[in-house]
Amino acid sequence: MRMRIDKFFGLALAAALGMAPGNLGAGDPQPAKPAKPANPVTLALQAPIPKSVFDIPATPDEGRNPFFPNSVEAKPAPVVKTTTPAAPAIDTSALVLNGITSPPRRTAMVNGRTFEPGEEGEVKLPNGTKLLIQCAEIRDEAVVIVVGGVRKELKLRFAL
Repeated sequence: MRMRIDKFFGLALAAALGMAPGNLGAGDPQPAKPAKPANPVTLALQAPIPKSVFDIPATPDEGRNPFFPNSVEAKPAPVVKTTTPAAPAIDTSALVLNGITSPPRRTAMVNGRTFEPGEEGEVKLPNGTKLLIQCAEIRDEAVVIVVGGVRKELKLRFAL
């Protein structure tokens, strides 16, 4: 039985390769076929794939964001400037420390925006305005920020 299967597969292989059954293993080289012209689809598949580069515009004059075309991100929101000495006291009760990352690169998230020590930026308040703060120091369970020239410590809230 084994001999029949081997013989059958040998003949099938010879037929698939276009060889005559009597020439199996005879060592006669097949005549070389003329080379076919290259297939354009195959050439296209072998071409390197270019990398996409997206430049997000900073202003509406530069264009619009391809990922969020209807966004109004480029339009500035009202900003509460606290650098003037005559400014009224700022309510910092809306500032929340969301989290602190561990070393080697410590960052703190205040109202959903990440800060490194010494970094200054705007945070969004619940009423929709923005407040300019500076991250002065990041501790294990708290962060020291500067708002309008006044230092304030925000602590992590563990349980309510």
